Amino acid sequence: MSSIIAKDWSMSGVWNSSLVDGKKETYDARDYLWASELGKAPVDTFLRLNGTHATNPPNMRSKRKFEAGNVFEWVIKLVLQRAGILIDSQVHCAHQYPGLMKVTGRCDFIAGGIPDFARAVAELKALDMPEMFIRAAEAMKLYFEKEYPGGLMHKPIEVKSLSGMMFEGLLARNQASINHRMQLFHYLKSMGYEKGTILYVCRDDLRIMEVTILNGGVFEDEYKSHITTLSEAYYSKVQPKIEEPIIYDPDVAKFTANWRVGYSMYLTLLYGLADQAEFDGKFKKTPARWNRVLTRFRESKKMTPKNLEALVEIQEAGFDIATIAMVGAVTK
Repeated sequence: MSSIIAKDWSMSGVWNSSLVDGKKETYDARDYLWASELGKAPVDTFLRLNGTHATNPPNMRSKRKFEAGNVFEWVIKLVLQRAGILIDSQVHCAHQYPGLMKVTGRCDFIAGGIPDFARAVAELKALDMPEMFIRAAEAMKLYFEKEYPGGLMHKPIEVKSLSGMMFEGLLARNQASINHRMQLFHYLKSMGYEKGTILYVCRDDLRIMEVTILNGGVFEDEYKSHITTLSEAYYSKVQPKIEEPIIYDPDVAKFTANWRVGYSMYLTLLYGLADQAEFDGKFKKTPARWNRVLTRFRESKKMTPKNLEALVEIQEAGFDIATIAMVGAVTK
């Protein structure tokens, strides 16, 4: 009889340690842009291009959220693959306007063709996938057989997983965030596709929202404009200005804490803040207070002394309250 005594063990300990990425982030200088950097703070990208070491690199929670995103991406890939419409994945592509910096990146998926969701359902069942994914595949089978008997056009698909709060914000606006728009547009521009899809997955309840991005028009305008700004800063060696911690978002007609600051890898270097928690503590409550006053101002309600104090704060921060209230735009 063995003298070895079985020990208690912890699934959580094994799981958590397995998700720890021991690799250190590198900060080598480079002369090209990543598609995933577009739409983010120009000053942050400028520092990364010049090899400046991050004072606030992604923490373990951020890395785990990234890994969670990989899980959702894998599930989408599995469904596309089993349905026979996955053409390619992680497609490297680059584009460069004359005189501007080259942009390079990897597209999640290229999909299209004649789907075979009957096969997808059978194989998902064989893999013992959760019932929810099987039901989704069955629903897609019926939908695509009815609506697209001739097959599906080929197009790039970029998958993004979001918290419930971020998902609700984009859902209310029915549009993609600027950085995701630019990232997908880069793939369209590089590979010559007519249109593509950003597929948002809500991590809280598994809802999905799709946003279509077209190759040209306003999407190209913002893409090229951002690359121009970054190229001019890089070639002139002039650091772009830092971001404002609170901004006015005309899409939702509200003040909001600037995510480009809160998620900055140079939060301490540029803004003197220890971490995102300090940023949240200083700037997350103010937009809600300003928005309440903005609503009262728009509705011509009587201003209390506290309301008047907030109006002064808004003006001192450089916002034109009258312009915001009247036309939903901002003068800074």
